[in-house]
Amino acid sequence: MPMDFHTSVLRGGEWVTETRNLHEILKANSNAKGSARPRLLKPPQCGILSRTVVESPQVRFILPLRLRSSRDNDVAFIGDHFVEIRELQADGQFKDIAKKTDFGSRIRNASVIGSSNAEPIVKTEHSSTPPEVSSQASLLPPQLLLLVLECGDCVFIFLRPTPGDEFEFVSTRFASRKEQQLNYPGFHLAVDPSSRYMALAAAQDFFVVYELESVKKLSHDYMNNRPLNPIKAYRLRAVQGVIHKVTFLYPRPEDEHHHVILLLLVVKDGKSRMVTYEWELGNDLKAVFAEEKTGYRMPIENQMPLLLIPLTVKSAFIAVSPNQLAVCTEGLHGPPHFDTIEISPHSATTAHYGLMGPLWTAWARPFRLPPYFRNQDCIYLAREDGVVFYLESDADGTVERSTPMDTFDCNISSAFACPIVPDADVLVLGSDSGPGGWFKAMSRQHPEHLGTLENWSPAVDFATTDECLTWNQAVDEKEEAVLPWLDRSLRKPDRVFATAGCGKKGSITEYRYGLKASIGLEMEYGPGLKLAWLFPSRHSTQPNGFHLLLSKPDCTEVLYMEQDCSEASGADSSTIAYDLSSPTLAVAHSERLLVQITANFVTLVTPDRHAQFSYGEILAGRTDLTICDACILDDRCAISTYNGPEFQVHVFKIDSEDLSLIGVNSINVEGDVTALAMNEQHNVLAGIWKHNRPFLLSFSLQKGYQDPEEIDLLEDLMRKAGHTRHETQSAIEPISSIGSIPDAVIVGTRCGEVITLTHEAGSDQLVIESEKFGTAAVKITRACAPQTNDCEPALLISCDRNLVLLGAHRSGSGPAVQFKTKLQVWPVAEGNLGAPTPPVDYVVAWDLPSENQDVSQLLIISGPRLLLAELGQKPGPVHRQIPIGGTPTKIIYSQTLQCLVVAVNIGDKPTLMFIDPDSGEDIGVPTDKTFSRIDKNGDPIEFVSGLGKPGDRIMGLKEWEAKKEKDVWRFIIVITRYGRLLVVSTKKEALAPDQPGQPRIVYWLRFQKKSLDRPVYSVLSYNDGLIYCVGQTIHWDVLDHADKKLKTIKTYELTSPAISLRIVNNRLMVLTNSSSLEIINPVVGQGDESPAGLLHVDPKNRNATHMMEIAGPQPEQPLGSIVLVADRDCGVAGLWIPWQIPGKECEQLFEAELPTSVRRFRRGRTRPIWEQQRHVPKFGRLPSTIDDADILGISLDGLMQHFTLINTEAWRFLRFIQNMAMTSEELCPFTYKRVNLGEFNPEPRAGRGLEMHIDGDLLRRCLEKRVLERLISSSEHVERFGQLLDELVDNLGGRERYFQLAYEIIEYFLRPVL
Repeated sequence: MPMDFHTSVLRGGEWVTETRNLHEILKANSNAKGSARPRLLKPPQCGILSRTVVESPQVRFILPLRLRSSRDNDVAFIGDHFVEIRELQADGQFKDIAKKTDFGSRIRNASVIGSSNAEPIVKTEHSSTPPEVSSQASLLPPQLLLLVLECGDCVFIFLRPTPGDEFEFVSTRFASRKEQQLNYPGFHLAVDPSSRYMALAAAQDFFVVYELESVKKLSHDYMNNRPLNPIKAYRLRAVQGVIHKVTFLYPRPEDEHHHVILLLLVVKDGKSRMVTYEWELGNDLKAVFAEEKTGYRMPIENQMPLLLIPLTVKSAFIAVSPNQLAVCTEGLHGPPHFDTIEISPHSATTAHYGLMGPLWTAWARPFRLPPYFRNQDCIYLAREDGVVFYLESDADGTVERSTPMDTFDCNISSAFACPIVPDADVLVLGSDSGPGGWFKAMSRQHPEHLGTLENWSPAVDFATTDECLTWNQAVDEKEEAVLPWLDRSLRKPDRVFATAGCGKKGSITEYRYGLKASIGLEMEYGPGLKLAWLFPSRHSTQPNGFHLLLSKPDCTEVLYMEQDCSEASGADSSTIAYDLSSPTLAVAHSERLLVQITANFVTLVTPDRHAQFSYGEILAGRTDLTICDACILDDRCAISTYNGPEFQVHVFKIDSEDLSLIGVNSINVEGDVTALAMNEQHNVLAGIWKHNRPFLLSFSLQKGYQDPEEIDLLEDLMRKAGHTRHETQSAIEPISSIGSIPDAVIVGTRCGEVITLTHEAGSDQLVIESEKFGTAAVKITRACAPQTNDCEPALLISCDRNLVLLGAHRSGSGPAVQFKTKLQVWPVAEGNLGAPTPPVDYVVAWDLPSENQDVSQLLIISGPRLLLAELGQKPGPVHRQIPIGGTPTKIIYSQTLQCLVVAVNIGDKPTLMFIDPDSGEDIGVPTDKTFSRIDKNGDPIEFVSGLGKPGDRIMGLKEWEAKKEKDVWRFIIVITRYGRLLVVSTKKEALAPDQPGQPRIVYWLRFQKKSLDRPVYSVLSYNDGLIYCVGQTIHWDVLDHADKKLKTIKTYELTSPAISLRIVNNRLMVLTNSSSLEIINPVVGQGDESPAGLLHVDPKNRNATHMMEIAGPQPEQPLGSIVLVADRDCGVAGLWIPWQIPGKECEQLFEAELPTSVRRFRRGRTRPIWEQQRHVPKFGRLPSTIDDADILGISLDGLMQHFTLINTEAWRFLRFIQNMAMTSEELCPFTYKRVNLGEFNPEPRAGRGLEMHIDGDLLRRCLEKRVLERLISSSEHVERFGQLLDELVDNLGGRERYFQLAYEIIEYFLRPVL
């Protein structure tokens, strides 16, 4: 097999494309360089492209509102960078409506403008208000969503319907004044109960009050197509001190339309004062805030409340302090007076995590009719550990009732809401540590759990199952090549696991992306299930349910299922017309007729009669034939038969009136028939295997079965350029399944190949494409039944026990049908998000209309189980969360043990867990050195020696492969906050021959270094030694095999603790907490006593978080490395290390500003199988590692990003597009640059800073909105656009291909990573 390939290498500071050979690379890595003095290298020029792979799940605000109309019960879920609108339906479930992520600035605060006094909405289950575009689009909804961005701008948002039965965001922005931008207003936000005023405040020094236009005025402007300007006037007021709280109080009922009361708590010199401003609607704000008020001193016990809750009666408010709740009813015209609210004491629950007691975090006011709030008020008050109280106050403001509810089993953050529901209160509990949820609270009943709000943050560490440890590792542990463009064999994608949550809700999250199939019913049925069908019952005694027909190797069985699909039971076979004597091959049904084809009979069933035909009857008495396959379409059915080596295909017409079968034609086939199907064009399609190669036979039912067409798939694929894996006849196997959609036929083979046959758009020329989805046989079924699928057709592919949805796209050029959408489908048990993913052996979509158009129904065979699932239509994260019952702090994946090694705090005691990634089970067993599992007191050992100390914490984990001559020992290194370095040994227990699952892993302390005077922050292993950082001192230790102890041979003092260590070029790469990157010489090989010295440093002092070498020394010129360094200020920098010049500072090549700070980098080949063959370097993409692995970064809030190195030509082209996009209001509605396009010059300016960063999220918006033609419209810009494209791509072609090719390039860089 040829081993040459094209790759980009660094030559003289420039990236160039060369033809390389794997043997040359390995030889160059092993041979020493000559003594000739190399020429000095210049730093390379390259850029970096970052993009979001998985968005953060953290929700900061949950706000009930009417954002579409007075008839819609919407809820806004707001994070740092997104707004998601969902509708709470009558069945208690949320339906996704719309999501917005293009703010370009962090959302600092949010509130609702406008009131909702309408009756609660009662909708039928799974129903939604259909948008009446002509009328509803011209009406302003009763409420607007107000967002305050970190830049200080105020954004007002609502939703309006679109012609496509969806909703789009409409927004208007009010830019902040320059003096406000310097102080980040929006730290506090409050809206007057009448929604005529709002107040923004910074953390100190000033606040701003805005007068808002009336809803009536805004509605009039909107109906007349005038710009919306909600802000009428504003006034800034300086204060002396820290602004602790800001809120508006409710006026008396008789003054509610014109009296405004603003309350502030201002802290100065350690003392807080309550300041109130009162005015009438329409008063001049300049006069109202002409002077600063001093206010009144707050009582000591109430001076720093956690929450201020305004009550609707007597202008009162509740001050919620950590140890006291008090209500203030006399605070407007004198010193405030507080009355303590008596509530029953409630100790901290198991959901609490922290050293101090749990705090009150949020409150929500449930919906009541307006008259209720005139004389009383009620609220729900939430504590962070899941405790919720219901408080009621009377007309005097006295809290007369405080009722504790059942404790909720989740952490509660400030995101807490109570949407409008007609018959009960629904509480939505957001969490900043682990999952939240929503519950129905009914009088004198336990809250009913309705659903879970998924949350995989905080994520402090993550790991991949990648076996490579260094950037240039050309072979894995099995000494096999890992270069994907050389090794054409498929490999399982690497899996990604991250720590998540705290306390009892701590978990390990497996990051997954695709479509979620929510399992509703799961049945254990037994082995041998092959095919299954679900259809309405046709038996008079069971008219309202379903029949579940199950095909087994030697028979067919039938079950009866209730109409709600809640359970299934055996059906009375004596009263059923189906053939159960042999396996079923095909079933089709309509309203009047059901057709079943088995190995023995063809059965026709109507509601009132049935008929059954043996093959001897319909095949002219031929009883020597064996039936091997069948298919049904409309009033035609076809079967394939064989007798010895002779195969035939027989076609019949079905007469539904007479319940008869009429033979139409029989065709002799040369070769073996391996699959059979009919498509929408009424062609019979047969997969043929002859001459050791696959053919597709097609003949038309409409043309009298004349002139059948036979396509040699192997020959056509070999003819197509680029399909080198089909160079030998053994590369493809027989056809296992055939599917079709209009204008395309899809063929699956027994070796995981999926072949698409379509025609060139606008012609009859055949186009054949092929992709690999695995190594086992492919099974193809329709994703949706034709009568319920009004969108683009889709298919379901099952291969290697995985399930993938293929979405068809029609094209005006190239192939008429292309399957660009490929999404993994993940069956998920809603009640057990940590359960292993069920393998998929067969799947079929229900051929039934569904009340909920947002999901489709699936019937899945998973080994001995039958699953009924609802398949969602919108792709997104489908993470698996493995509960571990403690707080995970560190995680690594051990290739030796084939499991996850997790550092966990159980309570305040650290320990280790060995998690089987498949089952989620902890398979670790701690023992002592004698392998005893019982301690001296006779109790089971919970912690190995050195762990389990209260208050301690594991700071790092590392695998150590200690070598001495031919001996190898493998250990786990554990370092702790209390100054311990533990060397842990492991051993796998043997499994019994019939015992399933992973073997248990016994682990014990081998030896340790303890009583170090400071925390051990980082550790690194090399051969028979360890390097670790204690406080600010790096220690070099070697293992004394005789004494079995670590001995320190040298130390080195840093200016701050080292948080990451790495060996590169026999030098120690150190990332420190505040001084960024330092390179220290030597590590080993120059004598144990040689002193350590500083070689290179980062010229900038960064508050670093992590580093990764992404492009190390080239084989022939090991003189430079590129290292990614992330910092706490949301930055990532690429540093070039000049190994050639000791003492020279590192040089910054590029810098990126990200939405959140990257906490960890990891590498991994995580792309799906069908992406692996297409993922080759082109369009200027530079491989970050020699095996072209992907570089991922994770943030504390759970957001995951992907990083790609690009050469100068690619950077210049993509930066040109980005510069143009940054001037577009459509793409950057809140941050776009106002320019005169005739004078604007978007030419990229190469440098070493932020200009070298490409925002992949912005490019994605360009791709999704297809805006390039509108964005680059002037002749000058189009000309330059073509020049940059020509520099990047050879043989560009005509100008008409500019934009099409540009979209292809952007799509290439944004292809799925998970």
